[in-house]
Amino acid sequence: MKIKRLAAAGLAFAVMTASGCFFFPEEEKLLDPPVIAPDKVAYSTYTARQKTIESVYSATGYIRSAAEAECYFTDYTGQLKNIYVRAGDTVEEGDLIAEMNVGELAYLLEIQELKVRAAQLRYNSTGSQSDKLQLEIEQSTLEMYRAQDKGARIYAPTGGRVSYVMKANPGDEVDPYRIIARIADPEQLYASADYSGGKDSFDMGDEVTLVVDGTAYKGTVTYTPRKAAEDGADDQNLLCADFDGELPAFGYLGKTVDIKKVAAFSENAVVIPKTLIKTDGDRKYVQVFENGEKTEHDVEVGITNASEAEIISGLNAGDAVIIR
Repeated sequence: MKIKRLAAAGLAFAVMTASGCFFFPEEEKLLDPPVIAPDKVAYSTYTARQKTIESVYSATGYIRSAAEAECYFTDYTGQLKNIYVRAGDTVEEGDLIAEMNVGELAYLLEIQELKVRAAQLRYNSTGSQSDKLQLEIEQSTLEMYRAQDKGARIYAPTGGRVSYVMKANPGDEVDPYRIIARIADPEQLYASADYSGGKDSFDMGDEVTLVVDGTAYKGTVTYTPRKAAEDGADDQNLLCADFDGELPAFGYLGKTVDIKKVAAFSENAVVIPKTLIKTDGDRKYVQVFENGEKTEHDVEVGITNASEAEIISGLNAGDAVIIR
C-alpha cells in the first residue's frame, strides 16, 4: 500500500511540473505612471515706458578764476612774522599780505642811511678818489639792506578776493616761492576739467550745463581737447567752459563742477534698461512675456546713455520685457 501511495504522489508532482502550475497567485498588472503637469515658469519683467531720454557727455573738474595771482617771497629763506589776510578777504593792489621777521634790519638800515649821508658830505668836501670809493661802498651796503627789507614783505600784485592762505604760525621758516596766499578775481570764474572721453565730444561754443553742489548754471565751452591738440598745449585733455550770466558764490572757487553737454535727446520715446537688450551677432532683440508665453522681439535701438536705451521699433510702451 505504501508503495502505491508514493507512486501516486510522484505522478501528481510530475503532472504539475509539466503543466507549469504551482498554485502561486497571479502577478498584478503594473499601472502607467501618473501624468504630472509641469509648473508654469514665473518670469520677472520690466514694463517698457514712454519718456524723454538724453545722451550726455560729462566731465568733472574744478572752478577756477581767469585772473589769479600767487603771493610768495622770492629773495631768501626767513622766519615768518605774520600773515595779514584770511581766505575770503577782499584786497586792493599793494595791500600788505605777509612779512618776515627781519630782526635788527630796520636799525641797520637807518644807520646805513646816515653813513651814506656822511660819506657823501666828505666826498663833496674833498673830491678825493678814496672818499668817492668809500661813498660807493656805503651806498652798496645800503642797497643790500633795502633789498633785504623789501624782500621780507609781500604786497598784493592785484586786487580781488583771497582764495587761499597757507597754514603757518609766526616763527615758522618759509622758503622762496612757497605760496603764502592766492588772490582771484571773483567776477571771472570758469570751469576747467581734464577730459579724455574723445576730442570730438565737445566743440568750441557748445552750450553746456555746469552743475555746482547740485545747482545748475548755463555755460559755454571756451576751450576743448581738440583745440589743445591744435595749439600743441601741454595739457591735451583740457576742457574749459565759462559761466553765462549768474555765477556761483566765490566760496566755491576750487570746488568740483560737472560740465554736461546733451549730445542727443528724444521725447516720448519707448525706453528700457539697456541691460535687457540681447545680441546675437548683428541681431538685437528682447524677450517679451505675452499671452502667457516668452517670445523674442527683434528691436532697433536709438539713443543710449549710461543706463537706458531708446527702442525705435520692435517694442511698445507697456510691453513686459523679461528680466529673467
